[in-house]
Amino acid sequence: MASADKRIERMVTVARMYYEQDMTQNEIAKELGISRPLVSILLTEAKNCGIVTFQIHDVANSRQLMINQLENKFPGIRFQILPDESSEDATDNLLAKTAFQFCFNQLTAVKNIGIGWGSMLSRMTTVAEDGAAGQGRSDRNLFPLVGGIRTSYRGYHTNEIVRMIGEKTGMDVHYLYFPAFFDETADLEYIKKMEDFQFINQLWEDMDVALVSISNYPSYPDIGIKYRFGNDLMKKNAVGRLLAYYYDVEGSLIDPWINGAMQPDIQQLQNTNQVVAVCSTQLRPECVIGALLTKVIKTILLPESLADKIIKTLTTE
Repeated sequence: MASADKRIERMVTVARMYYEQDMTQNEIAKELGISRPLVSILLTEAKNCGIVTFQIHDVANSRQLMINQLENKFPGIRFQILPDESSEDATDNLLAKTAFQFCFNQLTAVKNIGIGWGSMLSRMTTVAEDGAAGQGRSDRNLFPLVGGIRTSYRGYHTNEIVRMIGEKTGMDVHYLYFPAFFDETADLEYIKKMEDFQFINQLWEDMDVALVSISNYPSYPDIGIKYRFGNDLMKKNAVGRLLAYYYDVEGSLIDPWINGAMQPDIQQLQNTNQVVAVCSTQLRPECVIGALLTKVIKTILLPESLADKIIKTLTTE
């Protein structure tokens, strides 16, 4: 019995050195003062008697299972789940690059593409490679989906984001020369009568693709929240923002006190053939769930870790 125990103990020792410490069989033999063939025999016996077991994780298939679960939960929405990289920054870079490729290389039969704001779209201007399918076509238009705001954070300089993406794609660029918010609804209604706005609004009407990012609530910067909503966002349990629309976890939009945002009507977004949302690693699952329930998003790109959190949140509801 003692001999059998000693044999098992030696199998465990050899297995740990080989599988956990990444030692070679020759190194193990030298360390323990035994022959290399005996090391090989002990490793084989360790597998045969269950000391060592193996489990194969099919990562790609795991992501496909996640996609199936989420597409069953949210019919009509296409999910692209990307693997997590070595850091959150690297993962966000991959998401931004993939979203760019999807919108400007895979979706070739499009004419009008609207661009939102936020950190992921700003990131796209630096990490995406130049070039797009159909580059140089004069009938492809690129334009902002929301006006600009006064902030040092370039993720909200919408005309600049559009300009830089235009340089990468060769598309015709059109700018929105209005602020994102007006102090009074009447001011916005006056602006809507202007020719410059009507030109952009027609592009919104004819839009084939809207590329947007979504943000947690609360988040930085504060884009006119206090005078537009007062404390209603907190009272009504806002979880996220898409363009300048705020919503709760059930996808219900929260009406502002002052409807002075320079952005497409929600119906224009819902009627757009392809609204592509790209998610950062920083998003909370409730923020994404609420965005999906607004009936705006048609395709969403997100990291595997976030997809896993969303599925777990849905299963505990």
